[in-house]
Amino acid sequence: MKMPSLVLLICLSWLTAPPTNAEASVYELTLKGKQCQENPRQSLEQEYNIGKTLFIALTGIGQTDTAIIFIKSDFNRDFYAAIAVLHGCVIVKRNPELINLRNAFDFAFIAPRTGMVYRTWQECESGT
Repeated sequence: MKMPSLVLLICLSWLTAPPTNAEASVYELTLKGKQCQENPRQSLEQEYNIGKTLFIALTGIGQTDTAIIFIKSDFNRDFYAAIAVLHGCVIVKRNPELINLRNAFDFAFIAPRTGMVYRTWQECESGT
C-alpha cells in the first residue's frame, strides 16, 4: 500500500470512529440523565437532564394527553431539543458549533408516549 493511501485510510478511520469515553454519545447522555417518578395524580413523569443546559420533562406518559415540556433548551448551549412532526419524537441534538465529523449524526430520540430513548427516529417512531 502506498504511503498517501495509508495516511488517508488512517485519517478516515479516525474520523469515523465512535465517540470515546471522554465524549459520550447523545443517546448515552440522555439515558444517563433520565429520571422517572409518579406524580400525586398517579401518572408517570420523566425528566431528562442532558449536558449542562438541556432540561426536558414528559408528563402523563402512557395517557392520551401526554405533555412535552421544554424547561430549558438553548440552541446556543451544549445541547438543545426539538419535536419532529414526521415521527412525533423529541430529538436531542448537540449545539451545531460543537459538531464535528465524529459526532455529526449523533442524536437521541425520545418517544413521548413511552418515555423510552432510542438511537434512531425509525426505532422511536415504532416505539411511540
